[in-house]
Amino acid sequence: MSDLSGPSDPWLTGVLREAFSPLANEDRWQLAAVAMAGERTGAWLSGASMASGFQIGSVTTTFTGLLLATMTTKGQVALEDPVSRYLPAAAGSGTRLVDLATHTSGYPRLPRGVKARMLLRLRDPYALVRDRHIDRSLQKLSRDLGPGPHPFEYSNFGYGVLSRALAATGDLPFGELLRQEVLRPLDLGELTLETDPDPDQYRLFGHNESGSEMEHWHNPALPGAGFLFSSIEAMRRYLAANLFPATTSLRVPLELAHQARCPAGPGMQVALAWLVRGTDEGPVHWHNGGTAGFGSFIGFDLERQLGVAVLMSRVHTRRLDEAAMTVISELRQKPLGVREDGATSWPSPR
Repeated sequence: MSDLSGPSDPWLTGVLREAFSPLANEDRWQLAAVAMAGERTGAWLSGASMASGFQIGSVTTTFTGLLLATMTTKGQVALEDPVSRYLPAAAGSGTRLVDLATHTSGYPRLPRGVKARMLLRLRDPYALVRDRHIDRSLQKLSRDLGPGPHPFEYSNFGYGVLSRALAATGDLPFGELLRQEVLRPLDLGELTLETDPDPDQYRLFGHNESGSEMEHWHNPALPGAGFLFSSIEAMRRYLAANLFPATTSLRVPLELAHQARCPAGPGMQVALAWLVRGTDEGPVHWHNGGTAGFGSFIGFDLERQLGVAVLMSRVHTRRLDEAAMTVISELRQKPLGVREDGATSWPSPR
């Protein structure tokens, strides 16, 4: 617990334990969770440390969305820019960067040509997908699709294309661009790229339902859809940055990334990557992730300044999402701390 900015709050630790202990089995896999409510911060760990590295799957898209927001506020790109401005394979398409970021491009989750490559190595399905396969699929979709926005359809492919477009703009590999513009400014050193070395062997193996170890997935051609490993300490800092943007150097990009833009199904909207779920007590921004042997979730209530993040080295299950949303509901029942000046108190994101 020494990585927390203060002692782990006993009440929050208890809420996390009650929610996530039914999913834990420290003899077979690891689980780590953090919660924040005002200036209170708590953690609960099962078989893991605050520094253990978990693959976070599609939670990566929230970092890609924040990178888009950061480059937009710097004037390097515009949300309305056509993808074809940056990727020749998208020539003739009216698809915009914002369509990719809100899953309204009309792209499928994964095109047929990409799926065919994935079937060649089921234990690590993205590993054999190369840039040329992405370009072929992108060319075909650009010919066949009209301009967006289209109805919401979650697309790993779309976020992979977005990361390629941003990399082309920044003239850096996507991972280095993300590190430069997002990870370093938010002091997220414990959040690492798939291609980074792991000399201290913090990264965990994932596990299937029975607890058997599984290989890490690799995603060289679609990095913006799922490229990152994170410790729960890094997710705590990321959660704090989202809850308290004014305490960071990325206030404007974070607030831009939070803005709901399009419907995404009953009771749901989509921001830049974030899904925004309407509830009786107000909206919750959230995202989950899953790769072979890992599950993740982060969600928060911006108005009440509270949230939760959880990482598990077991294949993702809906029960993880449900437990995390239960934590948010529980936190909403507890009043936040109030400073002497009458304002809601908050923690440092560092």
